[in-house]
Amino acid sequence: MVDDQPVKTSRRDRQIQRKRREIIEAATRLFSEKGYGGTTTRDIADAVDIGESTLYNYFENKRDILLAIITETGFLFDDVIGQVKRLDNRQALVELYEKAFNVFISRIAFTRTLLAQAWMDNEILESFVTYRLGHIAGLIQALIQKEIDEGVFRPIDPAQGARMAIGMFLGAMVPVLRGTEPPPTPAEYRRISEGIVTVLWDGIGNH
Repeated sequence: MVDDQPVKTSRRDRQIQRKRREIIEAATRLFSEKGYGGTTTRDIADAVDIGESTLYNYFENKRDILLAIITETGFLFDDVIGQVKRLDNRQALVELYEKAFNVFISRIAFTRTLLAQAWMDNEILESFVTYRLGHIAGLIQALIQKEIDEGVFRPIDPAQGARMAIGMFLGAMVPVLRGTEPPPTPAEYRRISEGIVTVLWDGIGNH
């Protein structure tokens, strides 16, 4: 008989996980403020009030902390993908954008760290940007192809259209990530999402 009862963690395991969480949060904030290259393990250890040698009991090095941050962000984005198995219509695309904005903005320090390092680190680029954003691009591509087949959209390259749709989303995020604009409120997610989808839908609509 298989025991389906959840495995209980010990107090020590819970303490370790809490400390790891503190380190990840502190590192995310520092990477966002000072950049990955400008942050040392001593900076991170000081931020959580532990010795630098103690930090290595939780993470092997600074890159190990960065990968933990990327994993954290990836899980959040996987939730978005899990909620949207496929896109059927315009409204579903608006809702996908809304969910993506919520993930990016609610964890904006994570997002800044992720995108900054993705430009310079192929492993991060592949593990998050290519895989997860590629999955979402695939959903959008399938929707574009569906609308082309039904005569709603003019014939275009669906893959190129999906890249443009992702690009509009990232373009809307850049001023916020750079700190030149304040993060939108949840109420504004819908307005921005509607705007992006309107540009896409009207731009390739079969008028």
